[in-house]
Amino acid sequence: MKNYTILLGLNDKDSKTQKYDTIEAYKIANNLVLSRIGYGTISQAYGIYTHTNGTPVMENSLRIEIAGDELQDKVNGLIKALKEVFNQETVMLSVTESAISFI
Repeated sequence: MKNYTILLGLNDKDSKTQKYDTIEAYKIANNLVLSRIGYGTISQAYGIYTHTNGTPVMENSLRIEIAGDELQDKVNGLIKALKEVFNQETVMLSVTESAISFI
């Protein structure tokens, strides 16, 4: 089974500020995950990076985890929707093979 981990920064790519407060962002992401995948886990994260101009950034983020087989197309569609809604240039996706069981 594959485990898909999506890291979504909440700062708007143009204004460089958070457009939706974190609770509202959770609700939006929750609705997108449910409508496109049907299940998942969303938790709060905190991203740090440096802009090309040298400015350091600390950014509220969401970590979305989805496990399953043959979900790549659905996950890609979810990421496309997240990028549009949250006005993101990029979203990080990590895909790993995992021995996952639902017990």
